[in-house]
Amino acid sequence: MPERPARRLNAEFGRLAAARKLTATRASTGSLAADRANAERWISRFGGAAEQDDGASIEVGAHSVLVRPAREAAAAPHVLYVHGGGMVYYSTATFRPFLRTLANSLHAPVEAFDYLKAPEHSVGDSVERLGRQLAARCEALGERDLVIAGDSVGGLLALYLSVRVLPAVFSRVVLIYPVLDLRTERESYRTFGEGYFLDRDAMRLFKSVLSPFFAERAFDPFALPESELAQLPPCSVVTAGCDVLRDEGIAWVEHLAGRSITARHRHFPDLPHDFCLYTGKLDSARNAVAEIAGTAFRLGSPAEATGR
Repeated sequence: MPERPARRLNAEFGRLAAARKLTATRASTGSLAADRANAERWISRFGGAAEQDDGASIEVGAHSVLVRPAREAAAAPHVLYVHGGGMVYYSTATFRPFLRTLANSLHAPVEAFDYLKAPEHSVGDSVERLGRQLAARCEALGERDLVIAGDSVGGLLALYLSVRVLPAVFSRVVLIYPVLDLRTERESYRTFGEGYFLDRDAMRLFKSVLSPFFAERAFDPFALPESELAQLPPCSVVTAGCDVLRDEGIAWVEHLAGRSITARHRHFPDLPHDFCLYTGKLDSARNAVAEIAGTAFRLGSPAEATGR
């Protein structure tokens, strides 16, 4: 199991965090539209890249983007991806450098889905539409192995969809630095509450948006009954060591130990939340995504263990 003490940021992200502090980048301007634009501008400048000459191809749909790798393995699964951003920020366009890296590392197609943003739209309407989209794609893909994955709030949505909306459909669920506890603030909220790319106050805002939907449906990852856990496919959890969400991810892996579900856990002790968004510029992020592709997304194994 990963160590809990605070760790120093990886050197690349440490320099980026210092630059962010020096430029006095504010978490909020008071305008949601401006905040969204600033967040996407930051990722584009420091994490993204122009479309790479990596052989991957992009198919843009009305509410999704499908990335096909330069070389697709014969038995590769089809990955359905739900992106992070608190259901308030980002889009599949922001995630394209990461999606390309993931698809090429997996030698598998990765299809990411946009959702309606809060607060303009209710979480209920967003999740309902997202569920319909994924159900239609799963049906269209027929008998192919399907993996559902997501990062941050996308991880929580992937978990909900795999249990409540599309049970027994996916071969694996992959949760990358996921939101898993909408009620508790563990030690990592205090240790990494400011200056680590996802601030405590931003996470509190996202929780205020998300909590009513999940509370009304009594969906709490830490309180899923055995009957619902039985609907969950083998699960992979990826945690970042310098992240407000670190401790809930580790706690959930511990919570699953000894239950009916098998889980893999990969921990990156010196990386922050959202590190996947920096694959276009930072070697540490790109290497981590390649490792996630080789471990977290791998289908089937004789035995799976919780732990590092």
